[in-house]
Amino acid sequence: MAPQRLTLRELNRATLARQGLLEPLEQTAVPDLVGRVGSLQAQHPDWPRLALHARMDARSTAPDLTEARLRRSVVRASLMRITVHVVRSEDFWPASTVTLPYRAAQWRTGFKQDPVTSTLGRRIASAHPAVLAAMRDKPLAIHEIERILLAEIGDTPLPGNRCLWRHFSASVPLIQVPYDGEAYGRSRYVPAADWLGPPATEEADVARAATHLAERYLRAFGPATADDLAAYVGRGRNLPAMRSALASIGDRLVRLRDEANRELLDLADAPRPAGETPAPPRLLARWDSLLLAYGTRDRTRVLPEDHRTTVITRNADVLPTFLVDGMVAGTWLPRRDAAGAPYPELRPFRALPADVSRALEGEAARLLPELNPGAFGRYPGTD
Repeated sequence: MAPQRLTLRELNRATLARQGLLEPLEQTAVPDLVGRVGSLQAQHPDWPRLALHARMDARSTAPDLTEARLRRSVVRASLMRITVHVVRSEDFWPASTVTLPYRAAQWRTGFKQDPVTSTLGRRIASAHPAVLAAMRDKPLAIHEIERILLAEIGDTPLPGNRCLWRHFSASVPLIQVPYDGEAYGRSRYVPAADWLGPPATEEADVARAATHLAERYLRAFGPATADDLAAYVGRGRNLPAMRSALASIGDRLVRLRDEANRELLDLADAPRPAGETPAPPRLLARWDSLLLAYGTRDRTRVLPEDHRTTVITRNADVLPTFLVDGMVAGTWLPRRDAAGAPYPELRPFRALPADVSRALEGEAARLLPELNPGAFGRYPGTD
C-alpha cells in the first residue's frame, strides 16, 4: 500500500498538535511539560519560560523553570547543534552522549589538531582535574575555567580564542546551573555527572542514546525526514547514524510522504489531525524550537520561505514570532510604554484582521508580565 501523503496544512497541524499550539498543554509538572515539547531552545535564559507558557492553557500559571532546574528535574545545557537547550533530566544523558562528539569535531576543525591525541590536546586534558576539583566547591564561569586551565598549562602556545574552554566543554558534559543574576552569556557550570549522577549503561551507549533521541524528536516535532532529525541534532553531520536510530524504532514507525514526495517518518500513535483543524493565534518565543527543529530548507511547515531571512537574521538571531492559522505571520518585540507596562510591538508581514490583533494582544497580556527584564532589550537586525 502506498504511504499516506500529507498536505502542508496536515503536516503543519500534526506538528502544532504535539507542541501544544492547537489544544494547549494542561497544567502539570514542569518536567512533563518540557518532555511534551521535546526541548526548549534556551540561549537566552529569560525566554524558555515564555516559550512553555505560550503553549499552556490561558488559565494556567507560568511554569517555574528555575525551581525545576534547582530541583534537577530539568536542566539547561549545550546539546543539540552545540546550542543551549532546556530538557528533562532523563533526556540529558542520551542527548549528551550523541552530541558531545560534535564539540570534539568542532575543536579539531577549528584548531587544526586532535583534541585527544595531539600534544596540545593531551596538555589541556592534563589540566582538566584542576577545574573539576574547583567545581566541587562552586559552579564556575567560563573565564574562571579558562584561568585555572591557563595556570595549569603555563606558557604552552595556544592556537586561538577560547581554545581552553572549548576543549574542556568538548570533553566534560556540563550543566548550566541557575543562580541570581543569571543572564545571556553569564552561565555558570558544573559537571553533569555531579549534578545528575553518571549516565546509566544504556544512556552512555551511542546507538541506544540515538534511538532515544530520535523517538523523543518525533514525539515532539514529527512527522519529519531523517535529514530533519540530523539537522536538529547536529546540523546534518550525522545522517547515517540518525537513519539507523530511526530504523531501530521498528514497527512503531510509520512512513508517510509530503507534497514534495519526500519520505516523512513518524510514530504510529502520534497525532495527525486534519488540515482543517483550527489553529488559534499564538505568540512564540525568541529562538523558539518550533522554528529550529528542522533542516534549513524544511521549515516551511510553519515558516514561509519568503520570510525566513526576516525571522532568522544574518547574525543567526531568531526573532520572536507569532502564528496566524498555524503559520508564522510576523515578528514581535517585547516593549515597555512610558509607564513601564509591557506590550507587544507586532510586526506583521501583512495587515492583520482586528480580531487576530486582539487575540495576540490578549496572549501578550498574560505572557509578558512573566518575562524577565533582561528580555526587553535591543534585537539585532530589527532597528
